[in-house]
Amino acid sequence: GAGRLGPPRGTADGVEVVHAARAGDDAIVGRVRHEPGPVVVVSADRGLRARVERNGAGVRGPTWLWSRLGGNEP
Repeated sequence: GAGRLGPPRGTADGVEVVHAARAGDDAIVGRVRHEPGPVVVVSADRGLRARVERNGAGVRGPTWLWSRLGGNEP
C-alpha cells in the first residue's frame, strides 16, 4: 500500500524509523536479516509480517505500539 508521511528518520526511545527509497517491505526484511540482535517489526501488513517472521523477527501490530507510546491511534 501507499506509505504515509511519518516521523523523521532516526532513533528515539529504542524505536528506529527508517525510510526506504523504493520497496519498503524489501528494505524492512533486509534490515531484519542483517541485525545481530532481536528485532520487533510493527506492521498490520500480513504479507510483511509473514516475511519478517520467517527471518526471525518478532511482530506486533500498530495498536501494540500506540499503547506503549501512551497515545491513541490516529
